[in-house]
Amino acid sequence: MISLSVFGQVPDTEITIELSQTTFPIERPFTISVIIPNSENRAAIAFPDIPGFTKKGISTSISPSEVAGKTITNQVITQTYLATAPGRFRLPPFDIVVNKETIRSDGAILLVQPSKAALDQANTAADIIDAASDKSAFLSLRASKSTVYAGEGVSLTLAFYIADNYPYVLSFTALDKQLQAIVKKIRPANSWEENVPIAELKPISITIRGKKFREFRIYQSVFFPLSNQDVKLPAVALQLARPRPKIGPPTAQEETVTFTSRPITIVVKSLPPHPLRGRVPVGTFQLEEGLERQGVSMGQSVRYTFTIRGEGNITTLPAPTLLSETTEFDIFPPEEKHTSTNNGYGVTGHKTFTYFIVPHQNGEISLANRFQWVYFDPQTARYDTLRPQLRLQVGNKKPVIGVQASVNNSVSSVTGEASAAASTDNSLYAGIAEMDSTNQPVSVSVLIRSIANVLILIMLIGMIFVFFKKQHTE
Repeated sequence: MISLSVFGQVPDTEITIELSQTTFPIERPFTISVIIPNSENRAAIAFPDIPGFTKKGISTSISPSEVAGKTITNQVITQTYLATAPGRFRLPPFDIVVNKETIRSDGAILLVQPSKAALDQANTAADIIDAASDKSAFLSLRASKSTVYAGEGVSLTLAFYIADNYPYVLSFTALDKQLQAIVKKIRPANSWEENVPIAELKPISITIRGKKFREFRIYQSVFFPLSNQDVKLPAVALQLARPRPKIGPPTAQEETVTFTSRPITIVVKSLPPHPLRGRVPVGTFQLEEGLERQGVSMGQSVRYTFTIRGEGNITTLPAPTLLSETTEFDIFPPEEKHTSTNNGYGVTGHKTFTYFIVPHQNGEISLANRFQWVYFDPQTARYDTLRPQLRLQVGNKKPVIGVQASVNNSVSSVTGEASAAASTDNSLYAGIAEMDSTNQPVSVSVLIRSIANVLILIMLIGMIFVFFKKQHTE
């Protein structure tokens, strides 16, 4: 009985698969993330191969979330892919097995755009080389952008390059100690850092000006400058060991060779004038919102989710602003949950704010009059505002389950069963009359809990019956 009772009370903890943006420039990676709720042990996951893409490593991060006042640790395991050429690619539906549980993804169509900066691999590699084009081994510290806005992310990569025809065998010595001293020099002051853990040094083949090299990435991190001061990074040095020439007395078997990078400067621009300048997030975002039910009765609570998805400092995204006090309904403080992926080039993900709304009078409630979220988009160099598009009907309407909307700036679309009708009618309620509300989806977890509770009740009644029958017999 105790085991059945506990089983009936277990909350839903579903493992999910998330894909990054499906339309992106060729220099930006594509990622597949597996989110394992309430788990700290890394699971071995076999990610699918994607035609036209190469795998570039797996990263693991821990994402805390607040649920009912309790902190739950979600583990996020991410596979990074790089496209080999621009074009249209298909990611077929695939299954991923996690802890003997199979999770299904419907796949997607991936649109890889040519680089806006018109940088091919040769030109990118040319920026890596310090001075002379004939160097066969060198250390490079580079930034993903030479100019950013305050609050915009910039990636820093420290890597060592060695040509395939280099005549010596080089080996890293005391790398951890050297790296600690290097990071202290190149970590920008007054910046938020999202580090990419590098567990082992794996060579990556790369061609620089027609010459084949192996790249060893030593350090990679994304920084978000919090002020408008330029970031000036000094030159750093890395020492490696190589065998001494056999000519002359063998005083030592190895000698130390020092490689030095070039100093770099990142120009940080102030945000344009605005009443909220310095207090709004910076990045490229869009809004995804959802209502548990579109129609409710007066005094009945309804769950509303406000999800911000995009690229930026996901961890620190603030909650939307409540525009004004109202007697129409109560809004309770939100529960927050975020998931972010750092692929070394930028931080992408989403942050969800879940509100409970209790209306106090009948009628239609426009959520756009209650919530707004202001941010600065560095791609368009202007401020923008995300506002809800959903409306809540209180009383006199049959409830519609699971209404969702995706809002990209001023363009919105309603998804779900009524999306086809909504595409030809701007009204949010277009097609509701034709919807069949008799066939509602069945939640397996809710069904199992209901069966467990019924079994517990039957067993209690049986025990009471046996007890009284035994007393009567005695």
